This record gives sequence, C-alpha cells and structure tokens, in this order.
Amino acid sequence: MRKIFLLGLACLALTSPVFAASQSTEGSAQKVYNAESFVLNNGMQVVVIPNHRAPVVSHMVWYKVGAADEPQGDGVSGAAHFLEHLMFKGTKAIAPGQFSKIIRAKGGEDNAFTSWDFTAYFQSVAKDLLPMVMAMEADRMINLSLPEKEVLSEREVIIEERRQRTDNDPQALFSEQMRAVLFAASPYAVPIIG
Repeated sequence: MRKIFLLGLACLALTSPVFAASQSTEGSAQKVYNAESFVLNNGMQVVVIPNHRAPVVSHMVWYKVGAADEPQGDGVSGAAHFLEHLMFKGTKAIAPGQFSKIIRAKGGEDNAFTSWDFTAYFQSVAKDLLPMVMAMEADRMINLSLPEKEVLSEREVIIEERRQRTDNDPQALFSEQMRAVLFAASPYAVPIIG
C-alpha cells in the first residue's frame, strides 16, 4: 500500500506543473518575442529572435537527438551526453580544448547540454564575432577529430561527473530511480548522464 501511495504522490508531483501551465490566461498566449523562423535548403530550421539591448549575440545549435534516441535494453546509456562532451575535443583546425578557450579569449562564453530529446551547443559573444562562431561550430560538426586518448580521458570526466551529480546526491539518485520505474517501457527511463 505504501508503494502505491508513494507512486501516486510522485505522479501528482510530476503532473502538477502541467496542470498549472494549462491554467494560463488568454493574455499569456500573446506573442512575447518577435521571433522569425525559416528553413534553409539543407533542412536546417533557423529561429532568429532580435534583441537590440546590447551588442551581443547568442548563437545556439539544437540537434533533435538525445538520450531517448539511444538503444534500449542493453543497460548502457549516456551516448548522447558522451558525444556532447566529445564535441569539444577539436578538429584539424582547432586543437582539443581550444574551442572554449577561443570563445573566452574573445570575451564570450559557451557550453552545451543534453536532454532526452535534444543536444544543444551555445555561445554568447560580441555580435561582430557571429561569423567566427558559426564557422567554428560548422567546423566541429563536420571535422570532429576523436583521438583515442581524448575519448578515454573524456570518459573518465563523465564517470566523475556522474559520481558527483548522481551517485553522491541522494535526491538525484532517487529521481533517476523514479524515472526508471515511471517510464520503464519508454526511452525516457534512460539516464541522460550515463
């Protein structure tokens, strides 16, 4: 009986934000951003949200692939997250670890994240650096270099990240276990971190 109660409580907690969001007012449906969206000849969707308050640009590339796209049932997870990390390991033109250093040296910042449905990479820089950032992003998407040494060292980084963020955090570990139970027959049971 206690397990049923806890499962019901977890379901209530997970669905409460959905219910609250559905109670929005008519005014909240108004267009907030002056966003433009179009599709390039190669199929890439581009979304531009102008904001002229500062002479900076945030460049983001979102790929419609994440942890939920990984093979199920083999007890292995984290491939999308691992690839996200490896994308910073360099190309013929940019040495391993230099992508972020170049961005920071120009006064910008960058990072990436993986979810169940997306993997995204982003940079915020002065607007005149947008062509440079776009060229760097295209380079690593086309010319990624993965020497075995870099792959093995990044594997250790991710193992340590898992220890810190999940294995040594009771709340994160509980959340991972709850997802595994609640979404057992779904790709959303797969832990993102691996």
